[in-house]
Amino acid sequence: MSIGHLLLNVNRLLTPASRSAPFSLVSCLIFLFLFSGCSHVVEENIHPLVVANSSFTISPLAPQETSSPHWWLVFDDQLLNDYIQTALTGNFTLQEGYARLKQARFSQKQADSSLYPSLDGRLNADSTWDSDGERDDSSGIGIEFAWEVDLWGRLSSAAKAAAFEAQAAEDDVQGMALLLSTEVADTYYQLIEQSLYQELLKRQITANETSLDLIKLRFAHGVSSLVDVYQQQELVASVRAQLPLNEARMVVLRNRLHVLLGRAPQSTSLSLGSSLPLIPSLPELGIPADLLRNRPDLRQLQRELVAADYRVAEAVADRLPSIKVGSSAGFVSGDFIFSLFADALGTIVDWGYKKSEVEKQKAVVEEKTARYSQGYLVAIEEVENSLWQERQHERLLAALNKQLIISQATLRESRNRYIQGITDYLPVLAALVSLQDLERTLLQRQRELVSYRLLLCRALGGDILVPGQKRINIKRIVIEN
Repeated sequence: MSIGHLLLNVNRLLTPASRSAPFSLVSCLIFLFLFSGCSHVVEENIHPLVVANSSFTISPLAPQETSSPHWWLVFDDQLLNDYIQTALTGNFTLQEGYARLKQARFSQKQADSSLYPSLDGRLNADSTWDSDGERDDSSGIGIEFAWEVDLWGRLSSAAKAAAFEAQAAEDDVQGMALLLSTEVADTYYQLIEQSLYQELLKRQITANETSLDLIKLRFAHGVSSLVDVYQQQELVASVRAQLPLNEARMVVLRNRLHVLLGRAPQSTSLSLGSSLPLIPSLPELGIPADLLRNRPDLRQLQRELVAADYRVAEAVADRLPSIKVGSSAGFVSGDFIFSLFADALGTIVDWGYKKSEVEKQKAVVEEKTARYSQGYLVAIEEVENSLWQERQHERLLAALNKQLIISQATLRESRNRYIQGITDYLPVLAALVSLQDLERTLLQRQRELVSYRLLLCRALGGDILVPGQKRINIKRIVIEN
């Protein structure tokens, strides 16, 4: 319905006395506002101000056949599966996200409700006294109907902004869940690494003590020197000195995993796998533009940007006059009264307040556009970095394994020459220290390779709370003791 038709219909509702010059003046002012004001068109399919490549610099030769939103299933570790599922239902940081999502959805309902008419009931009783002391009592009961006509789209823009803000809150929860799952997995595998590291230290201590006993025996027979005994004792002590640090690190990681699961930190041990996992083949990467759809944080930034643009439209419409129509009906002192009304209210002088609000909201859009574009760049960077780090780390592990074979051969030959009396103990000690340092380094690098794969899973994104659904329906989760 056009503004002219609306005013004509309202004019017909009014009494002849109300069809006067003031009403005509109001009508003219409304038309002047209509043609002098400008509407703001919102584009919901907004793209970042970034030109990305058509593909990533590394492509999987044989990608995983199936792609599951539960990325951790490829590691085939039931303990890890259980820990992540526990965290997704018990983590309190995630519960904060659910609460924020609930708030956003109720804010959306509030914004939607403003589009519809309101109906209020009224009950009143009055007593008045004149100068002669006579009392006049009156009472009334009735209902009032009121509706703000959304001519300029202010209310609908506010409702759409709230809807996109609610969707952004939903994406925020998905992003928190994705981050939580990778953090649980990384902490879990660090615990396995430290457990294996402890076992390795104990094996090295046992081997070093065995060598120390042999050197002491040779020293007792005058074959070795006291310096050889001291050097081996120093090696035993240096390896033993790493055990307290290892124990402290394990306690810290256990406490961290307990907190991620929504439990109080405990010093008790947790069930762990017996080894670090084999890294599966790369998942299907897609193209960089897919990140805009797959990563919850980028979807959140995009929807926040659209919501901010709708706030601009709301601010622009707020500069135009508002029109309210309605009626009331009821009984006052036994008489039935019915009335109709139509109000037009517009700002004449506000010293630039509403115009400044429009410009402020436009600046918010500029800010969020830059943030969205920067987030897209960072997302591509994270995928590229994790791909290259994983590839180069695989090459590093291959080189370290070759170095380990050479180090073992060096120790074996040095020990034979020492036993034969050809050299002193120093070459044996150097080879032993080098081998044991390499064993510990190799274990650390193996776990780092797992961490790089976890970073890739996080960088590629995905919705993990409700698999197989494009849109999710997140419900508040109750934690059971």
